[in-house]
Amino acid sequence: MLAGTAHDLHTRDIIALVEEMEELAGQQFRFSVGPAELDSWRHSIPTVLEVLVSAGLGQVMVLLEMSTLSSDARIDMLLVGSHPSSANELSLVAIENKQWSHAGVNPRTNLIAHPGARHDGSQHPAKQVWNYCRALERNLPMLGGRFHAVVNLHNANTEDIAAILPPRYPFPAEVRERVRTYGKDKHARIEFAQFLSQVLSPENAHEHARDINHAHVRPTESLMRAVARAVADREMYVLLDEQQETADRVIRAVDQALTEDNKQVFIINGGPGTGKSVLALELLGRLSRLGCPTVHASGSSAFGVNLREHVVGQRGSINEIFTYFHHHRNRKPNDLNVLIIDEAHRLRKDSNVRFTKAEFRSNTPQVWELIRAARVPVFLLDPHQVVARNEVGAPELIRQAALDRGVAPDNIHEITLGRQFRHSTCPGYVDWIEDLLGYGPAPRPWRSGGEFRLLLADSPQQMEDYLRAKIALGYTARMVAGFCWKWTKEPLAGGWLATDIEIGTWKRPWNANKGNVKLNIPSRNMWPTDPSGFEQIGCIYTAQNFDWDHAGVIMGPDYTWRNDRWTSIRNFDIWTQSRRRHQLIRNIYRVLATRGKLGTVLYSTDDETQGKLASLGIPPVQPILADILRRHPHVANSIAHSKEPPPIQETIF
Repeated sequence: MLAGTAHDLHTRDIIALVEEMEELAGQQFRFSVGPAELDSWRHSIPTVLEVLVSAGLGQVMVLLEMSTLSSDARIDMLLVGSHPSSANELSLVAIENKQWSHAGVNPRTNLIAHPGARHDGSQHPAKQVWNYCRALERNLPMLGGRFHAVVNLHNANTEDIAAILPPRYPFPAEVRERVRTYGKDKHARIEFAQFLSQVLSPENAHEHARDINHAHVRPTESLMRAVARAVADREMYVLLDEQQETADRVIRAVDQALTEDNKQVFIINGGPGTGKSVLALELLGRLSRLGCPTVHASGSSAFGVNLREHVVGQRGSINEIFTYFHHHRNRKPNDLNVLIIDEAHRLRKDSNVRFTKAEFRSNTPQVWELIRAARVPVFLLDPHQVVARNEVGAPELIRQAALDRGVAPDNIHEITLGRQFRHSTCPGYVDWIEDLLGYGPAPRPWRSGGEFRLLLADSPQQMEDYLRAKIALGYTARMVAGFCWKWTKEPLAGGWLATDIEIGTWKRPWNANKGNVKLNIPSRNMWPTDPSGFEQIGCIYTAQNFDWDHAGVIMGPDYTWRNDRWTSIRNFDIWTQSRRRHQLIRNIYRVLATRGKLGTVLYSTDDETQGKLASLGIPPVQPILADILRRHPHVANSIAHSKEPPPIQETIF
């Protein structure tokens, strides 16, 4: 976020430095820095700069608040230089600053107890900073093997943190070798300086920092490409902060539940892009590798089908690993060790489906069945993603069901995920969308910043042209819409799809019900991941749980801006036709508008709503598209091809 030599930063007024950092945070990451973080910057940064200068490392480059590139987690300070043994060999030290005055170990959880910690403690800061290093290393391959890290406990005497230091606190070998922890006493600061001198030299520091700034960032592996590895023999993603803490808590609870026959229920709440599904699949893999049979349950047909599709060839029966909620209705109590209930906001009142015979129907709540089925049920949900009248998933519902099933209150663990992974370059985007759609007090002006790009299209054709240009440049993209047009399920003559969505002269089909291999039309379940899916428009039921680099959202007449407020009307989705219609439609557009990792394009068919979006300062698509075509002339061919007339599609009566 901000860079300079240790000497230059050390000589600056700390108040001015913090003010500049605060301003840059708003510009680049679109969030307001809280008082605790500002206080940490003011008091922690100088203590590291003093050590660097005292060690003769004043020309080492210091990168403040360096992004991990895989989430909105940031490394407090990244020290960049050469290794003392070679001026050409890059060497890095990540600094995690803590203002704790003391720290110990919670004997029950083995987590760290410190001022301000939760009752059960928090992750060891050495593990925290090392995971940051691994995440950054994964996204910038050039950094591989060049990291060390330091936990800077500048308010604590060494004797007051002895319990969390080796050898009293056991670390994995990798952490033990690469990470150090230092307190505030004189001897500790001398050791800190000596350690930095052993692994850092100021030679070529500017050049190394420049190379990092210009390095190619390896894209985060897509969820579906990584799923196959989740049940194999290696980790899929590096979990950070609350994700890592949550995974550790679940694994500890599994041990306790198995040894004491003591059911533990987890309720993990998180908004769009906070890594709920990543956590679910990483838990699946870790527990499987530990020899603890674990089953994943989903409420989405598209998500479930894609999970199965991408794990073909892995060990075990795929249908037994990736299941649906209603599959567990007849399980015996504690039949499973762990049941991971992903997207639990999609829980239904019961597990009866259309094809359930009358004699087999039951009034037992679906949430009861899932809690009964496993020793450790893990629910992951976002209450604002309830998008149909038959969906009832909410944290309070799950908690009450657990109590009703006799689970001890202390064995019900409620956790909130706050880190932003999908929109890591603009963590404030989700809050902005929520304010726009009516969750907050009022829509706020859009302040563009960072790499995330929010744009406003003048027409669906312009949106499509822009997204096709992005696809031609190697990105993934989809167009989605509110359910404001009928859906013709059956194909027309020749197998083609009806162009149900008509906006002026622009006509496009919804995603297909059934695919057609000959015509390169994916089924609705494969629409999110099949590249040919861009030729159809997705809806909430095919887009939920998935993301792409860029997403275009067509807002129809079901949700419009009138007289300084949002109004909703009935659309073609029968599942929103209820007393909760406004809430459900709002949730749908929130989901659709948070599918793009690098950018979102909005367009409303309603003139007043379109005017409201423009008044908020959302940049128009046209200048950006024109610049892309100027810099990449070959992209124009992709756009021109898309405007060729489709085959004649006549409805058969």
